[in-house]
Amino acid sequence: MRKHRFAGYIGGAGIANVAILLFLILIGFADKGAEDYPFGSYEGSFMIIDTFTRATFIIFAGALISKLIISEYKNKTMNVMFTYPIKRHKIIAVKLMIVFIFTFVMIMFSNLLMGAILITTDHFYSFIPEALSIDEAWRLLVKYTISSLSAAGMALIPLFFGMRKHSVTTTMVSSMLLVLVVCSGFNGNGSELSIHSLIVIPLTLGAIGLWIASLSMVRLETKDVN
Repeated sequence: MRKHRFAGYIGGAGIANVAILLFLILIGFADKGAEDYPFGSYEGSFMIIDTFTRATFIIFAGALISKLIISEYKNKTMNVMFTYPIKRHKIIAVKLMIVFIFTFVMIMFSNLLMGAILITTDHFYSFIPEALSIDEAWRLLVKYTISSLSAAGMALIPLFFGMRKHSVTTTMVSSMLLVLVVCSGFNGNGSELSIHSLIVIPLTLGAIGLWIASLSMVRLETKDVN
Protein backbone atom coordinates (compact mmCIF):
# COMPACT_ATOMS: atom_id res chain seq x y z
CA MET A 1 0.00 0.00 0.00
CA ARG A 2 2.93 2.34 0.66
CA LYS A 3 4.47 1.40 -2.68
CA HIS A 4 1.35 2.47 -4.58
CA ARG A 5 0.71 5.51 -2.34
CA PHE A 6 -2.66 4.21 -1.30
CA ALA A 7 -3.50 7.34 0.70
CA GLY A 8 -4.01 9.07 -2.65
CA TYR A 9 -6.83 6.65 -3.48
CA ILE A 10 -8.55 7.50 -0.20
CA GLY A 11 -8.34 11.15 -1.17
CA GLY A 12 -9.75 10.25 -4.58
CA ALA A 13 -12.63 8.44 -2.89
CA GLY A 14 -13.35 11.63 -0.92
CA ILE A 15 -13.50 13.63 -4.15
CA ALA A 16 -15.80 10.95 -5.62
CA ASN A 17 -18.15 11.37 -2.66
CA VAL A 18 -18.30 15.11 -3.24
CA ALA A 19 -19.15 14.43 -6.91
CA ILE A 20 -21.88 11.96 -5.90
CA LEU A 21 -23.37 14.51 -3.50
CA LEU A 22 -23.40 17.20 -6.20
CA PHE A 23 -25.16 14.82 -8.63
CA LEU A 24 -27.77 13.98 -6.00
CA ILE A 25 -28.37 17.69 -5.28
CA LEU A 26 -28.66 18.37 -9.01
CA ILE A 27 -31.21 15.57 -9.44
CA GLY A 28 -33.12 16.75 -6.37
CA PHE A 29 -33.52 20.27 -7.73
CA ALA A 30 -33.93 19.40 -11.42
CA ASP A 31 -36.71 16.84 -10.85
CA LYS A 32 -38.51 18.65 -8.04
CA GLY A 33 -42.27 18.54 -8.60
CA ALA A 34 -42.05 15.66 -11.09
CA GLU A 35 -44.52 12.80 -10.79
CA ASP A 36 -41.72 10.29 -10.33
CA TYR A 37 -39.60 12.53 -8.08
CA PRO A 38 -36.56 10.40 -7.10
CA PHE A 39 -36.59 11.57 -3.48
CA GLY A 40 -40.31 11.02 -2.95
CA SER A 41 -39.70 8.07 -0.58
CA TYR A 42 -36.88 6.68 1.50
CA GLU A 43 -36.89 3.45 -0.53
CA GLY A 44 -36.41 5.33 -3.81
CA SER A 45 -33.95 7.78 -2.27
CA PHE A 46 -31.66 5.07 -0.93
CA MET A 47 -31.93 3.17 -4.21
CA ILE A 48 -30.60 6.11 -6.20
CA ILE A 49 -27.87 6.76 -3.61
CA ASP A 50 -26.78 3.12 -3.74
CA THR A 51 -26.84 3.12 -7.54
CA PHE A 52 -24.51 6.13 -7.74
CA THR A 53 -22.11 4.77 -5.13
CA ARG A 54 -21.95 1.28 -6.69
CA ALA A 55 -21.33 2.74 -10.13
CA THR A 56 -18.60 5.04 -8.84
CA PHE A 57 -16.67 2.51 -6.80
CA ILE A 58 -16.96 -0.42 -9.23
CA ILE A 59 -15.11 1.80 -11.72
CA PHE A 60 -12.78 2.85 -8.90
CA ALA A 61 -12.07 -0.84 -8.24
CA GLY A 62 -11.22 -1.28 -11.91
CA ALA A 63 -8.61 1.47 -11.56
CA LEU A 64 -7.20 -0.27 -8.47
CA ILE A 65 -6.99 -3.64 -10.25
CA SER A 66 -5.24 -1.94 -13.16
CA LYS A 67 -2.71 -0.29 -10.85
CA LEU A 68 -2.06 -3.13 -8.38
CA ILE A 69 -2.12 -6.10 -10.75
CA ILE A 70 -2.49 -5.47 -14.50
CA SER A 71 0.16 -2.73 -14.72
CA GLU A 72 2.63 -4.81 -12.74
CA TYR A 73 2.22 -7.72 -15.17
CA LYS A 74 2.48 -5.38 -18.14
CA ASN A 75 5.62 -3.65 -16.81
CA LYS A 76 7.17 -6.96 -15.66
CA THR A 77 7.50 -5.67 -12.07
CA MET A 78 5.33 -8.57 -10.91
CA ASN A 79 8.23 -10.91 -11.71
CA VAL A 80 10.33 -9.03 -9.17
CA MET A 81 7.63 -9.47 -6.53
CA PHE A 82 7.57 -13.20 -7.26
CA THR A 83 11.23 -13.42 -6.24
CA TYR A 84 10.26 -12.60 -2.65
CA PRO A 85 10.11 -15.53 -0.20
CA ILE A 86 6.31 -15.40 -0.23
CA LYS A 87 4.00 -17.73 -2.11
CA ARG A 88 2.82 -16.17 -5.36
CA HIS A 89 -0.88 -16.76 -4.76
CA LYS A 90 -0.60 -15.01 -1.38
CA ILE A 91 0.77 -11.87 -3.06
CA ILE A 92 -2.14 -11.77 -5.51
CA ALA A 93 -4.62 -12.69 -2.77
CA VAL A 94 -3.54 -9.70 -0.66
CA LYS A 95 -3.82 -7.36 -3.65
CA LEU A 96 -7.34 -8.60 -4.37
CA MET A 97 -8.28 -8.36 -0.69
CA ILE A 98 -7.21 -4.71 -0.74
CA VAL A 99 -9.45 -4.06 -3.76
CA PHE A 100 -12.41 -5.99 -2.27
CA ILE A 101 -12.21 -4.43 1.21
CA PHE A 102 -11.63 -0.92 -0.13
CA THR A 103 -14.61 -1.19 -2.49
CA PHE A 104 -16.92 -2.60 0.19
CA VAL A 105 -15.91 -0.03 2.82
CA MET A 106 -16.21 2.90 0.43
CA ILE A 107 -19.64 1.86 -0.86
CA MET A 108 -20.92 1.32 2.70
CA PHE A 109 -19.38 4.57 3.93
CA SER A 110 -20.81 6.54 1.00
CA ASN A 111 -24.27 5.01 1.43
CA LEU A 112 -24.26 5.84 5.14
CA LEU A 113 -22.88 9.35 4.57
CA MET A 114 -25.35 10.23 1.81
CA GLY A 115 -28.17 8.62 3.79
CA ALA A 116 -27.30 10.73 6.85
CA ILE A 117 -27.22 13.88 4.71
CA LEU A 118 -30.59 12.91 3.18
CA ILE A 119 -32.24 12.31 6.57
CA THR A 120 -30.78 15.54 8.02
CA THR A 121 -31.91 17.58 5.01
CA ASP A 122 -35.40 16.05 5.13
CA HIS A 123 -35.61 16.94 8.83
CA PHE A 124 -35.37 20.63 7.91
CA TYR A 125 -37.23 20.70 4.57
CA SER A 126 -39.62 17.68 4.81
CA PHE A 127 -39.67 16.67 1.14
CA ILE A 128 -40.22 12.96 1.90
CA PRO A 129 -43.83 12.39 3.01
CA GLU A 130 -43.44 9.34 5.24
CA ALA A 131 -41.23 9.08 8.32
CA LEU A 132 -38.36 6.61 8.48
CA SER A 133 -39.14 4.02 11.15
CA ILE A 134 -36.46 2.12 13.07
CA ASP A 135 -37.55 -1.17 11.49
CA GLU A 136 -37.36 0.34 8.00
CA ALA A 137 -33.93 1.80 8.74
CA TRP A 138 -32.61 -1.61 9.84
CA ARG A 139 -34.13 -3.27 6.77
CA LEU A 140 -32.45 -0.76 4.47
CA LEU A 141 -29.14 -1.16 6.33
CA VAL A 142 -29.18 -4.94 5.88
CA LYS A 143 -30.26 -4.64 2.24
CA TYR A 144 -27.49 -2.23 1.29
CA THR A 145 -24.85 -4.08 3.30
CA ILE A 146 -25.60 -7.11 1.13
CA SER A 147 -25.61 -4.81 -1.92
CA SER A 148 -22.17 -3.45 -0.97
CA LEU A 149 -20.72 -6.94 -0.49
CA SER A 150 -22.04 -8.15 -3.83
CA ALA A 151 -20.77 -4.99 -5.58
CA ALA A 152 -17.30 -5.50 -4.07
CA GLY A 153 -17.33 -9.07 -5.38
CA MET A 154 -18.54 -8.21 -8.88
CA ALA A 155 -15.96 -5.39 -9.05
CA LEU A 156 -13.35 -8.15 -9.44
CA ILE A 157 -14.94 -9.41 -12.69
CA PRO A 158 -12.89 -6.98 -14.90
CA LEU A 159 -9.77 -8.82 -13.68
CA PHE A 160 -10.70 -11.69 -15.99
CA PHE A 161 -10.75 -9.48 -19.08
CA GLY A 162 -7.72 -7.41 -18.09
CA MET A 163 -5.56 -10.49 -17.54
CA ARG A 164 -6.23 -11.80 -21.03
CA LYS A 165 -3.60 -9.49 -22.57
CA HIS A 166 -2.56 -7.59 -19.45
CA SER A 167 -4.46 -4.56 -20.75
CA VAL A 168 -5.31 -1.61 -18.48
CA THR A 169 -7.69 -0.25 -21.13
CA THR A 170 -9.63 -3.52 -21.30
CA THR A 171 -9.89 -3.61 -17.51
CA MET A 172 -11.34 -0.10 -17.33
CA VAL A 173 -13.71 -0.58 -20.27
CA SER A 174 -15.04 -3.82 -18.77
CA SER A 175 -15.60 -2.01 -15.44
CA MET A 176 -17.65 0.64 -17.22
CA LEU A 177 -19.65 -1.95 -19.16
CA LEU A 178 -20.32 -3.81 -15.91
CA VAL A 179 -21.66 -0.59 -14.39
CA LEU A 180 -23.93 -0.04 -17.39
CA VAL A 181 -25.38 -3.52 -16.90
CA VAL A 182 -25.85 -3.64 -13.11
CA CYS A 183 -26.69 0.02 -12.45
CA SER A 184 -29.32 0.56 -15.13
CA GLY A 185 -33.07 0.09 -15.36
CA PHE A 186 -34.58 1.98 -12.45
CA ASN A 187 -36.46 5.18 -11.87
CA GLY A 188 -36.53 7.50 -8.91
CA ASN A 189 -39.56 6.12 -7.08
CA GLY A 190 -38.09 2.62 -7.14
CA SER A 191 -41.07 1.10 -8.94
CA GLU A 192 -39.27 0.05 -12.11
CA LEU A 193 -37.61 -3.34 -12.12
CA SER A 194 -33.83 -3.38 -12.30
CA ILE A 195 -31.17 -6.06 -12.37
CA HIS A 196 -30.03 -5.06 -8.91
CA SER A 197 -33.54 -5.20 -7.43
CA LEU A 198 -33.47 -8.99 -7.87
CA ILE A 199 -31.07 -9.86 -5.05
CA VAL A 200 -30.10 -13.22 -6.57
CA ILE A 201 -28.53 -11.52 -9.62
CA PRO A 202 -26.05 -9.22 -7.80
CA LEU A 203 -25.21 -12.06 -5.41
CA THR A 204 -24.50 -14.32 -8.39
CA LEU A 205 -22.35 -11.65 -10.04
CA GLY A 206 -20.52 -11.14 -6.75
CA ALA A 207 -19.85 -14.88 -6.51
CA ILE A 208 -18.57 -14.86 -10.11
CA GLY A 209 -16.17 -12.05 -9.20
CA LEU A 210 -14.80 -14.03 -6.25
CA TRP A 211 -14.50 -17.13 -8.44
CA ILE A 212 -12.51 -15.14 -11.02
CA ALA A 213 -10.24 -13.91 -8.22
CA SER A 214 -9.56 -17.47 -7.06
CA LEU A 215 -9.04 -18.61 -10.66
CA SER A 216 -6.40 -15.93 -11.21
CA MET A 217 -4.39 -17.35 -8.29
CA VAL A 218 -4.53 -20.85 -9.79
CA ARG A 219 -3.26 -19.51 -13.14
CA LEU A 220 -0.22 -18.02 -11.40
CA GLU A 221 1.54 -21.37 -11.32
CA THR A 222 1.13 -21.90 -15.09
CA LYS A 223 0.20 -19.53 -17.90
CA ASP A 224 0.43 -16.08 -16.27
CA VAL A 225 3.93 -16.62 -14.90
CA ASN A 226 5.20 -17.86 -18.24
